[in-house]
Amino acid sequence: MRIALYQHIEKILSDKKIYLTTLIDDLRSSNNDTKSSMGDKYETSREMLQQEIDRIQGQFNEVEKQEAVFKTIQTKDYKKIGLGAEVKTSLGHFCIAFGLGAVTLETENIFVLSPNAPVAKAMEGKTTGDSLQVNGQTYTILELH
Repeated sequence: MRIALYQHIEKILSDKKIYLTTLIDDLRSSNNDTKSSMGDKYETSREMLQQEIDRIQGQFNEVEKQEAVFKTIQTKDYKKIGLGAEVKTSLGHFCIAFGLGAVTLETENIFVLSPNAPVAKAMEGKTTGDSLQVNGQTYTILELH
C-alpha cells in the first residue's frame, strides 16, 4: 500500500495547488477589474481582495512546503518509526510526513501526521510489536513500512 499511499498524497497536494492557483488567478482578475472600472471610491474593496489573495497565497506556500518535505521522504521499509514511515497500529493507520489529516485510500482512513504531532513523537524510534501511550490510549504497533 505504501506506493499507492504516496501517490495518493502527491495527488492531493497537486490538486490543492491547482485549486489555490485558480482561486488566486480569479481574485487577481477581480482585483484588476475593480481597479480599472470603479476608481478610488472602492479602495477598501480592492484592499479586502488583496488580503484574500495574500491569505490564499500563504496556503499555497504551505502546500509547497509540504511537497518539499514529502519529496525528501524515501520510500523504503523502515526498521524504526521516523519521518516517512507508514505505521499500522491497534488504534489506526498513520503516515509520518506532515500535517495533512485523514486521507482515504481503498476504503481505509490513514492519518498523515506531522512528526511533531503527539502520536508521531511517541512513536518515534519504536518498531513492530512495541506499545506506546498517548492521552490515556495504548497503541500497539502492528506493521511498519
